[in-house]
Amino acid sequence: MRGLQSLANLNATQILLKFLANPNVASKEAIIRRYDHEVQGGMVVKPLTGIHNHGPSDAAVLKPNVKENGRKRQGIVLSNGINPFYGEFDPFAMAVSAVDEAIRNAVAVGGDPDRLALLDNFCWGNPNLPDRLGGLVRAAKGCYEAARAFDVPFISGKDSLNNEYIGGDGQRTPIPGTLLISAIAIIPDIEQAVTMDAKNAGDFIYIVGETHNELGGSLLATYYNLMASTPPTLPPHALATARALYQAISHGLVRACHDLSEGGLAVAAAEMALAGGLGLSLDLACIPIANEVDQPLITLFSESNGRWLVEVLPENALAFEETMKACVVARCGEVTAEPCLKVGPIGVEVGQLDAAWRGKK
Repeated sequence: MRGLQSLANLNATQILLKFLANPNVASKEAIIRRYDHEVQGGMVVKPLTGIHNHGPSDAAVLKPNVKENGRKRQGIVLSNGINPFYGEFDPFAMAVSAVDEAIRNAVAVGGDPDRLALLDNFCWGNPNLPDRLGGLVRAAKGCYEAARAFDVPFISGKDSLNNEYIGGDGQRTPIPGTLLISAIAIIPDIEQAVTMDAKNAGDFIYIVGETHNELGGSLLATYYNLMASTPPTLPPHALATARALYQAISHGLVRACHDLSEGGLAVAAAEMALAGGLGLSLDLACIPIANEVDQPLITLFSESNGRWLVEVLPENALAFEETMKACVVARCGEVTAEPCLKVGPIGVEVGQLDAAWRGKK
């Protein structure tokens, strides 16, 4: 295992390109386009978005065929959250993170966090064995605590248990305990839906939420065998922050919004840039960080929950800041006409980001 001090020797740009090519991050376009994701032409925000319709949407927005007066512009948001790697450290943290991610994704496109419900999907080993059951109980407790923190109900779910196999050594081995959380929310006006692609050079970029040294289960720790035992946790005031961001989106103050998940800040910024065909220039010194974050690579690749990147028109900056004044938020950069991502030690053309993400040579 490597200590965090070894991070200083790593090339941040090469790390980012590796992460964009990781199967858990890379484009799912080949799979998405194999199936009917249009849902009878009622998709307002599709799984893929951006100028070339290949950027990764945070969630889908559907327009149901509702003819009742006053509801013709109302839509449905569908999102999810999953990361089984956190479960290797603590299934409780995995559950909390999955709930937080599903809600982050829903809010990012304009879903109302106060008109939202959750579903769980547990895939686990034999629950009659103490170690498997213990992890399952921890995950269930995580679901409970996160649902209480966001004041949202679980309305359904399913489980798939006894997922185990007998290896060549004759030992019975379970799959990694995995929890998928899905969210369904109401968006009152589909014309206010927001996508994640960068829209216009000169717009301001804000980051919402605080970054912590939470590398346990992260891509960075996994790739480089780092000694990182702290997975992401539920941030304080998570619901209040989600509500404030929803208000900003509802008032038309947000041009683009993208949540930070696998790969952290660097991957989220890269995805916004490649989806919009524009550059982003971000100042790491402006990123709100906790005291335990003391290295740029932690700021770039920590996977702390409760964070979004938000694009705002300069003329809407004061109104956006006023709406978000009770939250952890900071203006950290801008969208650039030059198609290049510049953030801390990272400097890379958007074409390279796109090629890595889409698996092109």
